[in-house]
Amino acid sequence: MEEKKPRRQGAAVRDGIVQYPHLFIAALALALVLMDPFHLGPLAGIDYRPVKHELAPYREVMQRWPRDNGSRLRLGRLEFVNEVFGPESIEFDRQGRGPYAGLADGRVVRWMGDKAGWETFAVMNPDWSEKVCANGVESTTKKQHGKEKWCGRPLGLRFHRETGELFIADAYYGLMAVGERGGVATSLAREAGGDPVHFANDLDIHMNGSIFFTDTSTRYSRKDHLNILLEGEGTGRLLRYDRETGAVHVVLNGLVFPNGVQISQDQQFLLFSETTNCR
Repeated sequence: MEEKKPRRQGAAVRDGIVQYPHLFIAALALALVLMDPFHLGPLAGIDYRPVKHELAPYREVMQRWPRDNGSRLRLGRLEFVNEVFGPESIEFDRQGRGPYAGLADGRVVRWMGDKAGWETFAVMNPDWSEKVCANGVESTTKKQHGKEKWCGRPLGLRFHRETGELFIADAYYGLMAVGERGGVATSLAREAGGDPVHFANDLDIHMNGSIFFTDTSTRYSRKDHLNILLEGEGTGRLLRYDRETGAVHVVLNGLVFPNGVQISQDQQFLLFSETTNCR
């Protein structure tokens, strides 16, 4: 009886590749995607530092949250379709005119009624160009990312009820302000605590004149906001702008994607949201 010689491991692997070439190609493709040796992936060139966060259980959070058992939001209707693109914050001035909205193309626009429609109220860059920046629905896609830093991206809006000024948190230009007649906004704050304001997001105005606003990250800009969520990094800040002195103070730091800001009606406390931590 002929004795079978043991097969070498290399030969077995080679035979497996021959028998299942599709699996081999799939495994090789997966390895290339994970290793990204040619730096073509979405995280190429990024100093990625993932951070673990403990989130509150979903049920525990939702049990405390008010419920809309009637699902009233379903009864609403979508307004201004194909007229404004990427509206973020909504605001009304002290005369009740509006709404005003910050758009993805870098403008703050104002609704002037059914006959006149929307008009441009303010821009962040004096050289803002409709040809370059106003790209319709494409303004809300990645095609706009290369232009955002130049065109601007107004996010939070608040009117000062006494002066009529509109204060704007622009993701790239920082804290801005424009008079009640509109025009080109003026820069108020682009750094705090020695670090640039990298991603101004939202704001609110205290009765003493202080303006509180969020800087979502000191590492990533708005166009890379998904990296903040994926990484879980916590370099965000809550800042306060002093209108009398022009100084910017760091109120809190180490925040995880700080976003919306709201001062209480009695002006005694301030609420802000952390997007990544869902709180």
